[in-house]
Amino acid sequence: MSTIEDLRSVRGLFAECPSCGENFALREANLFDATKALPKSAIEYLKTQRAEIACEFKAIRQERVELKRRSFTSAETSGFGQIVEALSPSLLGFPLSSSDCRALWQPIDYIGFKGWSMTGEVEALVFIEVKSGSSDLTPQQRQIKRVVAQRRVEFIAADHQLAGGKET
Repeated sequence: MSTIEDLRSVRGLFAECPSCGENFALREANLFDATKALPKSAIEYLKTQRAEIACEFKAIRQERVELKRRSFTSAETSGFGQIVEALSPSLLGFPLSSSDCRALWQPIDYIGFKGWSMTGEVEALVFIEVKSGSSDLTPQQRQIKRVVAQRRVEFIAADHQLAGGKET
């Protein structure tokens, strides 16, 4: 008797499926000797597996094409976003008069001097980050927002002599 026939003949001999973890009787398994010609069930299984792999490869190729397209679209959107950022102070709905704003671009788009253009008095400093679409604040922008909310803001009048020291 062969080993495979021996395994099939034993009652109560179970194995665990490596895929799903369930137990099954070895008597019911499609056991075969892989050193000989494969049985039809094994050949059909291999065909099915090859077809599934081919479908997965096709899906991966399509996903790569989509990722390239999205990357290109994101680049276009980013360029459009930069144009909107530059024009924002002149658009309706901007929080301050464009005359009160100065562009910084990084890490925050604008600093605003609220009231300056109308009264010559600065009522408040306003940090403005222009966002379009569903973009979020960057980690640095969130940090700046937190620092401003905690009122950890300073004014320093820098003297050019601080950098080089005084000559005697």
